Amino acid sequence: MTRKLKPDRGIQGLVPAIFSVVLFFCTLVIFGYQAAFNTLGIIILVYSLVFGFWPFARTGNAYILVSAFYLVFFGLVLLQVDIKGDINNPMANPGNELKLSMIFVYLFLIWLIYLVALKKLKWRGREIMELAAWDVEEALDTYTERPRPAGVVDYSKYDIIDFGNYLKRNLVCMSYQEENRVVLLPIKMSNEFAMLYQPNFDYLSKTWISFGFDGNVSVHISRKDYLDYRDDLSFDHLCESLGKLMITFAEFYMKGDKVRIMDRLNSVKLGYFS
Repeated sequence: MTRKLKPDRGIQGLVPAIFSVVLFFCTLVIFGYQAAFNTLGIIILVYSLVFGFWPFARTGNAYILVSAFYLVFFGLVLLQVDIKGDINNPMANPGNELKLSMIFVYLFLIWLIYLVALKKLKWRGREIMELAAWDVEEALDTYTERPRPAGVVDYSKYDIIDFGNYLKRNLVCMSYQEENRVVLLPIKMSNEFAMLYQPNFDYLSKTWISFGFDGNVSVHISRKDYLDYRDDLSFDHLCESLGKLMITFAEFYMKGDKVRIMDRLNSVKLGYFS
């Protein structure tokens, strides 16, 4: 499949790691080894809340808890390290608590690597936008901010809500339930931070697909996402294609063929972190 999107060169996902390393070395220079390890341990524990338990609460993706508990035990290891005993080998004589924490770190790390390899912790927005543009031809000056109708489905209100919750739990789309519809946002990797942490996040200004409880499906593609394509694409055709893709996903879900949704997304063969 020829890539329609521009390469992903964002470094947003690396900012927490860069911040941690910088603060660790600053603390090391000013206060010494023990303070540096303790500071890093506290930061890691905070990260377990911010990047682990909070995203789990927002999405319901249970796999995120593996990452959260890995960070918890890693933070505890850093807090339990005793630099005073031997600077060159601070874990030379670990206590029982440190040994137990290290065992859990290794176990959760192995589990975490396995989940990353299976893309269980990956937001799938790039795959969705690539699939939507698969056979869309180029066309100049066709973009508009207006939402476009994309089809009609015959599902109950609760079927649509369940479908949205499924996509949210599997990080395919973020789901927002309104009075008369469910709005689905395809979230690209490294773009989830605003959605997760920004107060009063304006999701209607983003790319979304809505499933009305009356059956009407609508699509809105943001200018930012449209310009993320390598070429100017036919906007009407792109909206229609994105709507049909999500309707197909809904059909898979309603028939009990949920695995087909992930198969379609995996067929794009993007990297684990893009």
